[in-house]
Amino acid sequence: MVERFRLPYTAEQVYTMLYAACRAEVVSRYRDFKDTEAYKQHLWDISRWLTSESSTFGLFLCGGAGNGKTTILKAMQNLVKYLRANEPSGDIRYDFPKRGFMLVTAKELVLLAKAYNNPTRENYDDVNRYKRIRNIEILAIDDLGVEPKESVHYGDYVTAAMDVISYRYEEQFCTLASSNLAADEIKKYYDERIADRFREMMHIVNFGNEQSFRKL
Repeated sequence: MVERFRLPYTAEQVYTMLYAACRAEVVSRYRDFKDTEAYKQHLWDISRWLTSESSTFGLFLCGGAGNGKTTILKAMQNLVKYLRANEPSGDIRYDFPKRGFMLVTAKELVLLAKAYNNPTRENYDDVNRYKRIRNIEILAIDDLGVEPKESVHYGDYVTAAMDVISYRYEEQFCTLASSNLAADEIKKYYDERIADRFREMMHIVNFGNEQSFRKL
């Protein structure tokens, strides 16, 4: 049984750190940080999940475009990296899952899966990256649903997002995802099997149709 990923802090402490990490992520892109009461409530919901004993081992941020979902994933990655900066690394060769936090777009995942299915000397790095993505401790998939559900590569059908999510579901690895699809649209875009796994593994944070920060 894989131990659930959680942060050893109070929800209040995580909220303060996550809020600061989101602000820092926006400022690093030379943008003005803006928030709303709804946005702060989403951060609070995530902070409680990150410190809870919930049986869910994934987080699904869904809703309209431009309301901060990708920023939150990047902020979470930076926060985990910061909190672990002084921890001893140990012998990572024997870690399972592989300790760390990776973020990949759904479109990039398709390209890496194609390389994995047809390995060559030229795509060696992509093949290894895909293997690491499958077995990383914490994986964030950004823009789920933007990629084609399936594509053909040298005669092989590639269903990258579905395959990775299914694998990580079976292993119970921490998996985060953002999407402009609503939670009830996952079944329509993928299939009932993936939707059922989402219902079991994911804590859902619904941004709905909140106004885009790009328009504020």
